[in-house]
Amino acid sequence: MFHRLSPWILGAALLGMAGCSDEGETVDACVDNKVQKVSEKELSKRLKDGAYRGTCDLMENRVSFGDGYVQSIIHKNADGSVKAIGVTVDQAAMDTLPMLPHLPTNDGQTCWDMNNDGVTDPEKECNGGHERVLWFPKMKDVPFQWIMFNWQGRGHGPIGAFDKGHFDLHFFMQDFVTRNFIRTGPCGVYTDCNDYAKAIKDPPAPFYPTGFENQKGVSARMGNHLADIAESPFNGEPFTQAFVYGAYDGHITYFETVVEGGFAKSKPAEDCRPIKAPPAMEVSGLYPTRYCFRYREDKKDYLMTLEDFEYRNAPN
Repeated sequence: MFHRLSPWILGAALLGMAGCSDEGETVDACVDNKVQKVSEKELSKRLKDGAYRGTCDLMENRVSFGDGYVQSIIHKNADGSVKAIGVTVDQAAMDTLPMLPHLPTNDGQTCWDMNNDGVTDPEKECNGGHERVLWFPKMKDVPFQWIMFNWQGRGHGPIGAFDKGHFDLHFFMQDFVTRNFIRTGPCGVYTDCNDYAKAIKDPPAPFYPTGFENQKGVSARMGNHLADIAESPFNGEPFTQAFVYGAYDGHITYFETVVEGGFAKSKPAEDCRPIKAPPAMEVSGLYPTRYCFRYREDKKDYLMTLEDFEYRNAPN
């Protein structure tokens, strides 16, 4: 996300294991890497074998974070289509998030020597917090290719909005190499001035999301941010979760979810919110209609996702 803003399953094979009256109601659970209907009693027995409530995770790549890990996941519908994409953070990582005074606020991947003294101050001349890149496989009709996962230990601007410690999940449609050509420099949030000028271009109608404001909060190696100022935290409501569109050179380039750290650590069982879509998408494909946060007691992890994909046809 950005440091400051300007005036800013693998399908389900149902085995019907728990239909007996003495077992009570059944729930969907991932057992032996298959979604099965099991009773709560049976599920409790299988937890030690790695079973857990809900849809099976199709694991992608895992990277270290703190003393634990963050990992990209996919959930699929029974017909094999994508139901959800996102990341899971384990408890060890959540307990050891990089923070001052033990580690600097930023990991030094996106910096600019603003005062030309020959060194870059990780607290005053860097952005992005602590960053990890995770990948998805090619998914039919799904445009998202990879995630830039950031932990912002001190938050960032605007004050009163995203100035608390939080997670930023950037689900990129823009390819990784092109993203890397958004160079560092002295404009925006440590952005090359020519690239800044490209980044603040509005996507044209009908691709501009209704109600979202161009914040001109451009960060190097990321892009611009379009924020829904009628929603939390811009409307004064407490910051828990939020959704932001990313843009560059007149195109929507990523979907971003933002999760406040204290909210995450409160372990909500489920918090899902609708995504306000643009009138049209520039490229035909499957796009999510909501974003969710879940603490999964069975797995002792924190799941952050885009979900419930619907097909959108691009205008002719």
